[in-house]
Amino acid sequence: MKQTLALIVLSIVSTGLFSCRHSRQIAGTSFPVTDTTQHNIISKTDSASVAASNAYNKELISKLRSNYISFNTFSAKLKIDFETEAKQMSGINANMRMQKDSFIWISVSAPIIGEVARAIITPDSLKAIDKFHKIAYLRDLRDAQDVLNIPFDFKTLQDLIIGNPVYLTDSVYQVVKTPAVISFTCDSTIFTSLFNVFADDYILQQSKVMDKDSTRGRSVELTYGEYKSLDKIKFATRRRVFVEEKSYTKINMDFNKIDFDQPVSFPFTIPSNYSRE
Repeated sequence: MKQTLALIVLSIVSTGLFSCRHSRQIAGTSFPVTDTTQHNIISKTDSASVAASNAYNKELISKLRSNYISFNTFSAKLKIDFETEAKQMSGINANMRMQKDSFIWISVSAPIIGEVARAIITPDSLKAIDKFHKIAYLRDLRDAQDVLNIPFDFKTLQDLIIGNPVYLTDSVYQVVKTPAVISFTCDSTIFTSLFNVFADDYILQQSKVMDKDSTRGRSVELTYGEYKSLDKIKFATRRRVFVEEKSYTKINMDFNKIDFDQPVSFPFTIPSNYSRE
């Protein structure tokens, strides 16, 4: 249960019908993009070039943030496949619902068996039930790392699910530009983050988050594809996740139903015969 829930929450990592996006398949671009010429305003060290570089970096972040998905409620259905060194599962069905800054609700079903797990997350807590083993998990969100194995707050998890950039900061450097893709790096307190965005509209193509503590060897790479639009919201309906920390986890997600700002509910009860952990 812990592994399944962790994979589901990690993968929905952090996504109408926007016609020109169907041809953009999920790519395996490296960081930074290769066969490129570095943007000329950051190749010199004189004061004018430094000022121009800072201005460009500020504009880059501003344009990327202008694509942030804003919502009140969100719901989605998706299929998930995942693979680890120990096991491989495919055809998992998940339903997700969110109320901004308040609730994240996830239901996971397996073929033939039906619903096997359900979770509800608030800014303060995580509650989950494993229907197969009749176990309930109750956690303060600050102490939930043993379930999800990632340091996070509610807002970061919310952005991860909706498809907004995570661990994006203003400390931009190593900007590399091609006609198709812009690649750059930024730092946060715990992580170094690398991003590839499409050069024409600053939509995410890939991001990679690496732990600054090299002893962990922990990283998560997210790839976004098959963008569609619903009421002007650009949403990546295909996601690929590659997690490394001593071992690896590969996750494929395909969203097949997405709704914004529609009424949602968050049913969650713990049966009296369930044990609690």
